[in-house]
Amino acid sequence: MVKPAQMTKVSVTGSKNQLQKVIDTLYELELLDIEDYEGGELEKGEPFEDAEDISELLVDVRSILSKLPDSEVVEEKSVSLGDIQENLGEIKSEVDRLEDRRDEIEKERSRLEDQEEFFSRLRGTDLTYEDLQGTDSLEVFIGRMDVDRFKKETGSSHEILQGEDSEIVFYRREDAGEVEKVLREVSDEQYSLVDTDFTGTIEEILQAIEYRREELEEEIDAIEEGFKNLAKKWGGKLENAESFLAEKVEKSEAPIRFATTKRTFIAEGWVPTDSLDQLRKRLNEENGDKIHIETEEGENPPVKQENNQVVEPFESLTDLVDVPRYNEVDPSFLILLTFPLFFGMMIGDAGYGISSAIVFFAGMKMFPKASELFKALLWTSAATLLFGLLYGEMFGFRIYESPFYRAYYWTEILYLTVLIGLAHVNLALLIGAYNEYVRHGLLAAVYEKISWILLQAALVAGYLTGVLYGSTAGWGVLLGLGVPSLMMLYKGEGIAGIVEIPALISNILSYLRLFGVCMAAYTLAGTANAIASPAYASGTLMGIVAGTLILMVGHTILTFIKIMEGFIQGIRLHYVEMFGWFFEGGGRKYAPFGADR
Repeated sequence: MVKPAQMTKVSVTGSKNQLQKVIDTLYELELLDIEDYEGGELEKGEPFEDAEDISELLVDVRSILSKLPDSEVVEEKSVSLGDIQENLGEIKSEVDRLEDRRDEIEKERSRLEDQEEFFSRLRGTDLTYEDLQGTDSLEVFIGRMDVDRFKKETGSSHEILQGEDSEIVFYRREDAGEVEKVLREVSDEQYSLVDTDFTGTIEEILQAIEYRREELEEEIDAIEEGFKNLAKKWGGKLENAESFLAEKVEKSEAPIRFATTKRTFIAEGWVPTDSLDQLRKRLNEENGDKIHIETEEGENPPVKQENNQVVEPFESLTDLVDVPRYNEVDPSFLILLTFPLFFGMMIGDAGYGISSAIVFFAGMKMFPKASELFKALLWTSAATLLFGLLYGEMFGFRIYESPFYRAYYWTEILYLTVLIGLAHVNLALLIGAYNEYVRHGLLAAVYEKISWILLQAALVAGYLTGVLYGSTAGWGVLLGLGVPSLMMLYKGEGIAGIVEIPALISNILSYLRLFGVCMAAYTLAGTANAIASPAYASGTLMGIVAGTLILMVGHTILTFIKIMEGFIQGIRLHYVEMFGWFFEGGGRKYAPFGADR
């Protein structure tokens, strides 16, 4: 649970006659994380003959599936490759027909919107579309302008009509030069006459546009129903076909990752050490002891995080930073131990514990791919509930006379958060010392990590000695313990270690944010209740309803604010203040062949 599973590098060698059977077995076992052969003395393998055809078929199936809606009702999920190949062309043609028609309708809808916007500006006139086109002797201006100024500068020989949001000017073609010059000066905007197949008056055209829009809506509904029917009839089969084809493609292209000669193949990769015997047994059973399996030395093994069901959801929080290295402690269990406690201590309200749990349950249902993250966050809801009961608070109200009511202990909480920071950072240093011990030995662990702990011990010992026995004794203890600690630190990390001493202090003091958010959470909940209080105090039905609405809206908003604050500040203390002292990351996730099914 603390460290990733031990991995062993193996090579699988056999005759090309056995290649297909070996690939099938490896795919079924889901144990071998294949290392691609990058070229060298041997040749890279080639895909099986049907790989290209199957890959193209898979692309077509996925393309169709991406266009079909999800269907809860599936008539049949059985699949055969022949059935899919036989019907895929017909399905694709129908999908393309529906999609092309939907695109045409969307374009027509857009044109109708432009036409409606234009003709709506002309409401209030008795003009027809033909009038707006002008004649051999008349020009037409449609736009917005200063009418009084236009009349003043051109006289009253031009007909001006007022629409709902524009003016229409009819003027003689022979006066066009003079009139258009004035229009350029007095107009704010000019609207071009839109193309349309509708005729009649402005109102008749607008009615025709609305009627056509309703027709298109009905046609869109029919197209969507067509997609649903296709999904109902073929969705299940296509999904099954996608899984089947994806497996075939992965198997058919697997030889590309192997080294080959004319007669043999060599596949290299990593397998969990405790599964090595299983790999040997199955390959030999399936191939009659014709496969040769050897263990090898290798670098950069993949990381298989080996956590129980409780810790496993917290891997998602670790992976937000990076995958642990193969030879370092997996910090997922540390996040489980302290992140929910930090969150609960800060928010500390039974009501928000319940409301945040509802949010996280909803997140699991709405975002299945992030379900592990929401499972981890449910632990923060539980901690928030427990701390809320400890504090005696629910949605900012005091629910019983708790001896641990936090409003009585702000000073103590302030000091407690500093002690939490001290413990959390030094725990990180101890884990860092273990990582260094595994990689580089005991001296490296002492010089690079333990020296930081000894330096802090020197400061504490010097301070306490000074308080008890005077400053001279205190300085003596401080220098006596501190100088060797600094020398070890310099030996382990060089000048960079000395320069980072203020960062250690800064990291520890950063845990004061636990106090800050704790106080803010308490204050915000009380503020929401205080806003609602006058409404309740009125004693009227309207006041009670208004107060209830204020509380519901206020605490709903505060639920999301507190989730955000609790998550950001709590996880930041792990990612920044803690992980920096021991976690390097940069590992590669264990991805065994066949596990993507």
